[in-house]
Amino acid sequence: MKSSKKELKLFNNDQSPIFGFIILLLTSLSLMGLDYRKGIHQEIKENSNHIITPIIYVLNLPKNISRSFENLFKTKAQLSKKNQELEKKIADLSIENQKLVLIDQENIQLRKSIKIANTLGFDFVDAEIILPRINNGKEVITVDKGINHGIKIGQPVINNIGLIGQIIFVGNSYSEINPITSKKYIVPAIFEKATDNIIIRGNGNKYLEVSMFPAHRQVKIGDVLMTSGIDSLYPKGIKIGKIIRITAKANNQFNQLLIAPFSGPRTHSQVRIILGERND
Repeated sequence: MKSSKKELKLFNNDQSPIFGFIILLLTSLSLMGLDYRKGIHQEIKENSNHIITPIIYVLNLPKNISRSFENLFKTKAQLSKKNQELEKKIADLSIENQKLVLIDQENIQLRKSIKIANTLGFDFVDAEIILPRINNGKEVITVDKGINHGIKIGQPVINNIGLIGQIIFVGNSYSEINPITSKKYIVPAIFEKATDNIIIRGNGNKYLEVSMFPAHRQVKIGDVLMTSGIDSLYPKGIKIGKIIRITAKANNQFNQLLIAPFSGPRTHSQVRIILGERND
C-alpha cells in the first residue's frame, strides 16, 4: 500500500490579487483626476461619435426596418378598412339617389296624369302596378287597388302617356287589368285629326290593329289614334297609339293598319283608374 505524501508549502510565490486591485484603483483614480482637470472623457466621447453612430445605426437597422414594415402594414390595413367603409357609403348614397330619382320620376308622371284626368273631367284612383305577368299565355297586369277603393270591372286604366287597358277582375285590395294589346280588347277610336271613327283591336302580340280600313281613306305611317268617347266608357281624347305599318289586302279595297301603343304595362309603374264622370 502506497503512503500518500503531502507537501507543506511554507512560502507562496503567486502574486497576491490585492496588489493588482490596488494598482487598478490607483490607475482609475489617476485617470478620473486627469479627466476632471483636462476633460479627456468628453473629448474622447465627441471624437468617438463618428465611429459609434454608424455602428449603432447598423445594430438598430433590423429593428427599425421591422418597425417600419409593421407601421406600413398597419397603415395599409387602416386605409383598406377606410376604403371599404367609403365604398359602402358610396353604394348606400347611390341606392338612395336612385330611389330619389325614381320617386321624382313617379311624381312627374302622377302630375301629368292628374292634369290629363282633370282635363277629361273624370274621377279617378291612383294605383301602382305590382305584378305584370303571363297567365295562360296572356299578359295580365295586377295593381294595388280594388273594391275597397271603389274599383269596378270594366273601368279604363291610363297613365300620363296614354291608354293602358281595362279592369277585368277586382279583389278587395287588388285588381287585374287586361292590356290594350290583348286579343279580347276592343276600343272605339278616332284619328287625332278628328276623322274616321274606327274600332281598334289588340292582336295579342304587343300591337293593335284595324283589319279592314277602306283603301280610299287617306292615312299614313305615324298617324295618331285616340279614344273617340262614343261608347261613354272611355273619355274622349286619350292617346292609344300610332300607325307603324299599312298593308294592302288582297282585293286592294281595304288596308290593314298595324298600331304601336304609346303606353304599356312596363312603361311606368304608376297608373290611373278612371271611375266615371265627375259630378261637379
